[in-house]
Amino acid sequence: MLSPEEIFAELPPQSRVAVGFSGGMDSTVLLDLAERALGRAGRLRALHVNHGLHAEAGRWEAFCRDFCARNGIPIKVLRVDVPTSGGNLENHARAARYGAFTSELKPGECLLLAHHLDDQMETVLLRLLRGAGPRGLGGIPKRRKLGEGTLIRPLLGIPRRELADYAKARGLRWIDDDSNRDTGFDRNFCRHQILPLIERRWPGYRRNWENSRQLIVETESLLDDLAGLDLARCAAGAGKLRLHELFRLSRARQRNALRKWIESAIGGPADAKKLRELPGRLLNPERANAAEIQFGTHSARKYRDCLHLLPVLPPIERGLRLRWDLFRDPVLDLPGNGSLHAVQTAGEGLATGVYEVRYRQGGESCRLARRPTKTLKKILNEAKLEPWLRHRLPLLYQGDSIAAIPGIGIANPADNPADIRPRHQIEWRDPFSTSADTATISS
Repeated sequence: MLSPEEIFAELPPQSRVAVGFSGGMDSTVLLDLAERALGRAGRLRALHVNHGLHAEAGRWEAFCRDFCARNGIPIKVLRVDVPTSGGNLENHARAARYGAFTSELKPGECLLLAHHLDDQMETVLLRLLRGAGPRGLGGIPKRRKLGEGTLIRPLLGIPRRELADYAKARGLRWIDDDSNRDTGFDRNFCRHQILPLIERRWPGYRRNWENSRQLIVETESLLDDLAGLDLARCAAGAGKLRLHELFRLSRARQRNALRKWIESAIGGPADAKKLRELPGRLLNPERANAAEIQFGTHSARKYRDCLHLLPVLPPIERGLRLRWDLFRDPVLDLPGNGSLHAVQTAGEGLATGVYEVRYRQGGESCRLARRPTKTLKKILNEAKLEPWLRHRLPLLYQGDSIAAIPGIGIANPADNPADIRPRHQIEWRDPFSTSADTATISS
């Protein structure tokens, strides 16, 4: 019979625990085990998510409330809205459920879910059928960070039949959800049709598949370590990789390193098809610098000898004009576009005064100090300013003339010894930058 002490041996000492309680057999067994191990210490509560999708949802909620009341377990019901159109209903419900758990979990609290070994086998099979790689075939993780707490699945190595034996021995009652028998759902088809057939032919398949899954998890860990080593060698600063170092890697190592690089930035899995396309579209030296591939919240772009990963930002208001008094306001925040900083200098710099900040409209010309008049386009090209910064670069005007281009030059520096006004270097800390060091572009 299952031992509560062994099941919860890996819980952090004195941690508070919330059990995801649907009222089904699996979660009822888990909550009963948790109550026996933790209930008297006052460290336990139950969380029931009401998706509102089933006609019996209200009865299920009442069952869970009654079960907890009879066993002295605090319970909180989380009601969620699940989109019923546009995509997979199971996925929508799962996202809503985990979103509710994430919001509800308290700092340091552990959320226990009742996934078991048969759930793991179903997951591995479904992901294999969908063409998953090592990460996907690693299956359901036993523990991971969730919100401000930790998600733990203490039953993940236990077959469902052992849970059923425990429930029978303890005389537990639970809810049977008839939708779990609907083989129109992929998981139910695997559970009721495919896996029983496999078990009749190969009774020990769970143990063998679990051994393979653990080897895959180890392989994924090694690939992750290798990606870290390759990225360290290719790094050219925050969000940048050197192309000539990437070219030295095999295609497989390129894809592995790029996957880790991108997924670390976007906080989730990267589109596999786009990852396969990336080397041909962006690493090829024949390709133009304008090419880019978007991965969720970020975009990969090539410029000169580097591959950049940039956050996707909303467009700026091109016609915006801002008044900036360098003496009174040394820092000017630019809506959605970083900030400008006036830094006093003892050398050549822009004289204290009132300027107007504008954005490039097209066709501008400027004569920077000790240089001939040139178009702004040519100036930016010669300065090798990254293409994605050019239309966002703030320009300082005095009247109708450009007085300074941050990071490139000043039209009329205050270099007259008789002019005692403070002088400034103008720095633009652009919105793509991840730190002040990499963000600063100084005049």
